[in-house]
Amino acid sequence: MTELIFKPYDPKNLSQMTDIWNEVLLAGDAFPGEELYYEIDFHEFLLEQTATTCLFIDDKLAGYYILHPNNIGRCSHIANASYCIVPEFRGQKLADPLVKYSLKEARELGFAGIQFNAVVVSNQAALKTYTKNDFKLIGTIPAGFLLKDGTYSDIQILYHQFK
Repeated sequence: MTELIFKPYDPKNLSQMTDIWNEVLLAGDAFPGEELYYEIDFHEFLLEQTATTCLFIDDKLAGYYILHPNNIGRCSHIANASYCIVPEFRGQKLADPLVKYSLKEARELGFAGIQFNAVVVSNQAALKTYTKNDFKLIGTIPAGFLLKDGTYSDIQILYHQFK
């Protein structure tokens, strides 16, 4: 089995990371943002995160996640995360180790859990990965996400509480 290596964000990967994030934004079916990033702006965005962690396989970037408080002040003890997999590595079941590692890192950083505010219901691969990793469905928001084609999709709120 190939060894999975996790490393903190290094700006030498910025170009590829920006492209991957923008690709997800362009797809219009997972991330809420609509504005694409220029590298300099994305670098600043990544530096604002509590953690940006990259997954490498054979010295190649395979994916990454960002981790930050889900909200401010009295709600900042709950984390939020977003995940990206490099297109050539999709379908290789890498989301599971990426999510597991983010849970470990969030706990080590002192968060009480991770909350996802808007998982699009058509993103079945993500939902399966999250439930496999003990995220609980908190609720569904009907028509909470505007898809790229102009239609609306339900979104689900999920939570993983650290014991």
